[in-house]
Amino acid sequence: MESTRSTTGSMSRTIRRINLYLIIISLLIVMLLITSFIIARIFGVLLPVFYISIIILASLLIVSTVMLIYALSTALRTFATVTDEINPLLTSLQHSVEMITQSVEETTEVVKDTTKSAGQTVTTISSTTRLATQYAAGPGVRVVGFLVGGQQMLRVFLGKGRARRRYEDRRQQQLELIELNSNSKGE
Repeated sequence: MESTRSTTGSMSRTIRRINLYLIIISLLIVMLLITSFIIARIFGVLLPVFYISIIILASLLIVSTVMLIYALSTALRTFATVTDEINPLLTSLQHSVEMITQSVEETTEVVKDTTKSAGQTVTTISSTTRLATQYAAGPGVRVVGFLVGGQQMLRVFLGKGRARRRYEDRRQQQLELIELNSNSKGE
């Protein structure tokens, strides 16, 4: 992408430079003609100089016409070459787009089928889970929860709870951190 921009910029600068040269050359030719007419008038040979300038301008016109015909034929050949190269590319692109469209349609159908199957599976699992929760796991979980809660309540009343142990561990860690921070600030 960057090389395309630099190439385009380079071509634009070249075209501007060529246009500037053409304008300068045209102005010089016009000034030369005017000067030659003035000098020819002073010396009294205006008619021969006028004929010579007409012959020179006619020659330049013929040369420029030949150059324009050459540029036109080159442009037409370039256009034909580009057309010959683009047609197979367009055909290939069209084929690729058709293949991708077909593949997307097939994939969409598979995804739709999979989504339907997944929806049915989720409904089945949800129903099974609800049934198991209501009649098998629910009452068992409630009984186990009641027993574990009662056990923890007894531990708390008897002073053997986990909370006391965790409290002591956290307190010890905080004391170590405070001591470590005070040592690092002193250095």
